[in-house]
Amino acid sequence: MKSIRAFLLMPCAAAALLAGCAMGPSYQRPEIAAPSNWRTPGTDAASLANTEWWGYYRDPVLTNLIATALTNNYDLRIAAARIEEARGGYRAQRSFLLPSIGGSANWTRARAGDIPPSPGVTGGQFDAFGLLSYEVDLWGRIRRLTESARAQLLATEEARKTVQIGLVSSVATTYFNLRSLDRQLEIARDTYASRTNALELTSIKFNAENGLGFGIVSELDVRQAETQVHTTRSTIAGLERAIAITENALRFLLGQYPGAVPRGETLTAQWQPAEIPAGLPSELLLRRPDLRAAEQQLIAANADIGAARAAYFPTVSLTAALGVQSVQLDDLFSAGTSRAWKLAPQIAGPIFNGGRIRAGVQVAKARQKAALAFYEQAIQNAFREVEDALVSITKLREELASEEANVKVEQRRLELSQLRYDEGIASFSDVLDAQRFQFSAELTAVQTRNNLLAAVAQLYKALGGGWTTSPVRTGKTP
Repeated sequence: MKSIRAFLLMPCAAAALLAGCAMGPSYQRPEIAAPSNWRTPGTDAASLANTEWWGYYRDPVLTNLIATALTNNYDLRIAAARIEEARGGYRAQRSFLLPSIGGSANWTRARAGDIPPSPGVTGGQFDAFGLLSYEVDLWGRIRRLTESARAQLLATEEARKTVQIGLVSSVATTYFNLRSLDRQLEIARDTYASRTNALELTSIKFNAENGLGFGIVSELDVRQAETQVHTTRSTIAGLERAIAITENALRFLLGQYPGAVPRGETLTAQWQPAEIPAGLPSELLLRRPDLRAAEQQLIAANADIGAARAAYFPTVSLTAALGVQSVQLDDLFSAGTSRAWKLAPQIAGPIFNGGRIRAGVQVAKARQKAALAFYEQAIQNAFREVEDALVSITKLREELASEEANVKVEQRRLELSQLRYDEGIASFSDVLDAQRFQFSAELTAVQTRNNLLAAVAQLYKALGGGWTTSPVRTGKTP
């Protein structure tokens, strides 16, 4: 038994003696000249992203919708499946660092010497062998490939977190859009009722004759009032269509078939922070999972260079076999059975392959350059998204304040126009203009509030908010 154990450990001992350093450059994080402050002034002490999403979105209906999406959404399920795929690929690649042990059993029967007048001899033999094979990772090719597979796995895990953050933002933004459409529909229906009443009154005045045989108002006034009614009815139909489509889109994010969506707080009751702290710009590099995924892709591409370079050098393989032989199956494992063993180290290396290895190294280097450019591009894009969201929030709040003030002005203008018309001072066209401006001002204010909520949600996403940040793993492998 001791001899068998020693025999099986021979390849492992040889590997320990022959294993060298891994080929290729070791990864070093690129120097990133990140800005020290955000372009848009704000509070940098505590980042908005430190709040978990269920504490950030405070509408109970919205939080339930987000929780449902995180359970059923198809993109998230696909991302989870890809993690399992990457984990399997990593484990398969890591297995090449260990010896492969197998077994074989053979039965051979042959006849020899059958040349007249000499009779032939027929015989058989049973063999049972334990097989061990191992490639000594002398140049680090397998280790570099394992490093690449591990980085791909980590990148896939970060990609799933990116999908999560994007999904939460998409559900919230779609829900805000739905509540915005609901409010616009309310305004349109109220306006339709008001304009219908105005049309009825105008028609009555047109049909009522004075002493001269003419109506109090002209037919033009009636036709203008009818136009306002038809326009509002068309707006209502368009809003109802948009609401149904938005509900279907939200249900799709939830992983559900088209249907109605429950409502919670109104658009004006949706919570948003009084101040918009973005945190320090340097935090963005560690918080956003898409940036961490891009860096892991860079690590994988860097490791692939070493694996490609290792192809220049010979591979060292150790193959061993230990077993027994017998002419009778019953005696195969008996004490008198003949034992056999074989140890076959092999060195194989390239001599001429038409520049294939050089081309492989060139491809690996080009992919590493592309991964580096993609990583740097992703960082710049992340900063752009944060800055865009910050300036959008600042300016949309200013727009909303002005538009809500304008709504009050247009409401007063309509009241005054109606009074002047009733007194015969102003024309009916003045009233219709005031109605149009008030309707437009109300719809614009609602849309701006929706854009503001969407911008806050976009900032929350751009900062990588919603999940606790964990540092990139560099030690223990998964």
